[in-house]
This record gives sequence, C-alpha cells and structure tokens, in this order.
Amino acid sequence: MKKKIKNDKVKNINEYKKEKKNKYKKRQGRKIKKVIRRFGLFLVCFLMIIINICGHSIIGNLKYDIHYLKKELKQEEIRLEELKAKVETNTSIREIEERAKEELNMDYPKQNQIRYIEVDS
Repeated sequence: MKKKIKNDKVKNINEYKKEKKNKYKKRQGRKIKKVIRRFGLFLVCFLMIIINICGHSIIGNLKYDIHYLKKELKQEEIRLEELKAKVETNTSIREIEERAKEELNMDYPKQNQIRYIEVDS
C-alpha cells in the first residue's frame, strides 16, 4: 500500500506509521511542556500575590500596634504630668523648710555670716 504525503511517496506502511507516532508523540510532548510552563507561570504569579498580601497584612498589623502604643504613650505622659503637678502642689514651702532644717541641718544665715559684694556700674 502506497500513499502520498505532501508529494512524497511512502515506501513502506510501517515507516509511515512510525512517522505518525513520532509526530504524535512530539506534539504531545510540546503540549505537555506548554501546560507545564503555563502552570509554572500561574504558580509563580499566585505565590507572588500571596506573598504580597501577607506582607501587607503584616504591615497593617504593625501599624495598628504602633498606633495603640503611641496612644498608650500619650496617656502615660499625661499621667506623669499630673503626678508631677500633684507633687509640686503637695510640697509647700514650710515642708521644704522643715526638711532642709531636719535632714540637711540647714538654717538661715546669721548677720555676721552675710557678706555683701559691691559691683561697679
């Protein structure tokens, strides 16, 4: 049996079948390679998107934490200022004077301990 393929004569039917099988296998191999490439590209894009989303999620959580830490810091600063003001109001001049006399043995200078300095203008 002889058949014509693109003006070429086929000498043997077995050769013709082998050529067809080889062409079919080559086409199948190409299709598989295309599918693998497409899947690989899809997988890479998908992973990049997932990594990007995870990164934004982490950044969002960190910004959230920073916001509340700043808010807490402001509250603590306000509390510290209130405590400083309370200490200042609770400490009267008499208390300071008593503490200086008792703890530091301080007293007002006597008249003979005072020295005046003259300044020329």
